[in-house]
Amino acid sequence: MTGRQYSPPASHPHRSGLPGGSSSPARTEVRRIADARAPWCVTVYGDAGAWLRGNHPTEQARTQIRDVLRALADAGAPTSTTDAIRGQLERLASDTADRVRMDERIRSVGIFATPEECESIPLITSPAPWVGVGDRFLIAPLVEGMLAVQPPVFALAASENSIRLVDVTAHPPRVVDVPGLPESLRTTVRLDLTGDRDTLAHLRTSEDPKERLREYARAIHRAIGPVLHEAGALLLIAAAEPLSSILQDTLPNSASLAGTLPGNHDDDTPDRLGDLADSRVGEVRARRRESQLDRLTEASPSLVLYELDAIERASRAGAIDTLFIDTDWRAPAADAPPAGGLPDRHDELVRQALADDAIIVPVHPGPPDGTGPAAALLRYVTDF
Repeated sequence: MTGRQYSPPASHPHRSGLPGGSSSPARTEVRRIADARAPWCVTVYGDAGAWLRGNHPTEQARTQIRDVLRALADAGAPTSTTDAIRGQLERLASDTADRVRMDERIRSVGIFATPEECESIPLITSPAPWVGVGDRFLIAPLVEGMLAVQPPVFALAASENSIRLVDVTAHPPRVVDVPGLPESLRTTVRLDLTGDRDTLAHLRTSEDPKERLREYARAIHRAIGPVLHEAGALLLIAAAEPLSSILQDTLPNSASLAGTLPGNHDDDTPDRLGDLADSRVGEVRARRRESQLDRLTEASPSLVLYELDAIERASRAGAIDTLFIDTDWRAPAADAPPAGGLPDRHDELVRQALADDAIIVPVHPGPPDGTGPAAALLRYVTDF
């Protein structure tokens, strides 16, 4: 497979995806790193606390840097290359000048370095620690990190007085810009009230308060609908009754509901909403994963592969619909460089699945009903 020369984002040569923006690894970002080729590509997966939360290199970071230097030396890297990469990694581990508070849900970091550039991507997953040197980066744990934040979940924190749409799966959570989003019930619904009736309190006891709320809810859905569709996001409704039920009843067919957070959330910060939504988001992700595993166990045996050689042949033919794989498993390819262990057979399966837009399902320790760390559900019946 032909790759392109590695070229990190010019806007952040040492740090991509760190706080200040969303730290979720986007698919395009993962594809860019997966496609990269350079003579000396260094991949490190390590603990976020060891690399990103201190003001000087921790012992864990220093240990991984030493491992990188040994791997480079064993692979015959020139001294200038080794010195340049060491400088990149030491700056990453110690430079905190442009850091802001990091979401505590960030558990690990993927680091991708060459002699010229170094970037890091915080992850909410916990891949096994890894150091590798080769002509490409190890991307399977990064792909799992990308999948761990998909699909995004947006919380609609709504009351009669305020409305916000918050991406609770961004790290840190952030308010989403919604053109035309109503500001409140009063400014959205034409009350046409005078005198002592010009109060929300009276509206709540008037002849048809719920119809006013339904009009309000429909206006909210009209505004957020295009934003949810563009992001491919699920909706989590965070509201008190009766508005919560009315928002659910008026939900368009095109929207997918992730659940609800009862109560008034006007005073909750995006971080607080992220904390409250965490369990709901986890439930959504677990259901989606189980649904994929059900597809594997219920599929016709003629569409399922468990043997690694057969899966690789199907992958090269573009025949894989869904790849189930333990992203922590390592199996160096026969032509891998002796020092760094890259390319990796399982990593190449993930890379090809990503290129073919196949579904990737990380499983630990491995797919059910199989004896190895991978399984494939085929797009069509064939002999592999």
